Amino acid sequence: MKIKLVSLRPLSSRLWARIALCAFLLVGCADRAGLKTVEPASAPRLVRNPGVVLVDPASRRATIRAAAAEDLCAVQELRARSWPSPGALVARDGHATDTRLNPVAWFVMRAAAAGFGNDDAAARAAVGKALDRWAREEALLRPPPRDAVAFYAVNRFLLPIVVGWALVRDAPEIEPDARARIETWLARLAQRSQERLRSQRPQETSARNNHAYLAASAVMAWGALAGDDAAFSLGLRTFQQALSDMRADGSLPLETARGARALWYQRHAVASLVVIAELAARQGYDLWSLELDGKSLHHAIAFLLDAIDDPSRVLAYAAENRNPGPSPDWRNQDLSFLVRRGHGRHYMAWVEAYLARFPERTEAHRLRQLLVRTGTHRPLIDELAGGNASCLLGPLDRPLS
Repeated sequence: MKIKLVSLRPLSSRLWARIALCAFLLVGCADRAGLKTVEPASAPRLVRNPGVVLVDPASRRATIRAAAAEDLCAVQELRARSWPSPGALVARDGHATDTRLNPVAWFVMRAAAAGFGNDDAAARAAVGKALDRWAREEALLRPPPRDAVAFYAVNRFLLPIVVGWALVRDAPEIEPDARARIETWLARLAQRSQERLRSQRPQETSARNNHAYLAASAVMAWGALAGDDAAFSLGLRTFQQALSDMRADGSLPLETARGARALWYQRHAVASLVVIAELAARQGYDLWSLELDGKSLHHAIAFLLDAIDDPSRVLAYAAENRNPGPSPDWRNQDLSFLVRRGHGRHYMAWVEAYLARFPERTEAHRLRQLLVRTGTHRPLIDELAGGNASCLLGPLDRPLS
């Protein structure tokens, strides 16, 4: 096995950061195997910048100002509602019915970005008010999620809520009592997801597919916000497991077996792995340069692009036709994730992080061409990307074209 790890630059205490990350990656599967991981008392903290989640607030805000890119963060119409707690989550056709979570997540993703990028005090106050109501009602805790689809719905909601909350939590519009209630509520949600991740058996599909990647990104985001090393380390370990499971061509077996939605789920998994890599980067760890047996996240992205251009590349895998979604015809790949959804989300929002970090890589040029070809325009917003990715992560010095 070949493990390649390159530290981000510039970094303070780069050696300690590398030692900490390598230690957690190398022993990261021990607890899943029923073994106890022993950590030296003097081990350096993994979360080196508590409170910094997907964005370094000061530097990103300065970048937005310098580029006069406030329009990417703006909310055209802010309708602050007081949504009631959704109660128990139910399943329909094998998928979580999370429509009651969607309006709150959509509102927070846009309003938090406006409060952050545009210094919109009303938007910040509205985020606090909406989240405080759900915190008071212990939303998604009573009754607790019990199955894979319910946890998926909670984690898809939790990631952008933690990211958005991190952007506004210290604002003067947030009352101290509300802040305490919201953070207690988020901590309990994250703890539930963390416990499920740790307790799942490796043979469970949802322990090693896009469900696990999404859950790890949400728990990791909370770990970064709260300075919780145990929560943060789950993202590192899950990322390593994804590289281990990846085929040499960059395809992820449990995603590409999904019939007509093989590429849909390859993209889904890539989105969560990109977020994990970006969360790690904010704490000084370069998962983008991590390689296992010559495989990296770049390979997963390259495979996705190759198969979008030539779907025959995925058909041998898609023929397994496991839980394929609405269409049983695995030969006709569902590429609807390439266009903006009717509810405003764009499932390729994760691309913003890649274009900003690797503007000259071949994959970045191909991604840019793909977005232009499909008529994509900014801002790109999606739960799996953590919110308004154009405002928070994207390059501000060049258009998509």
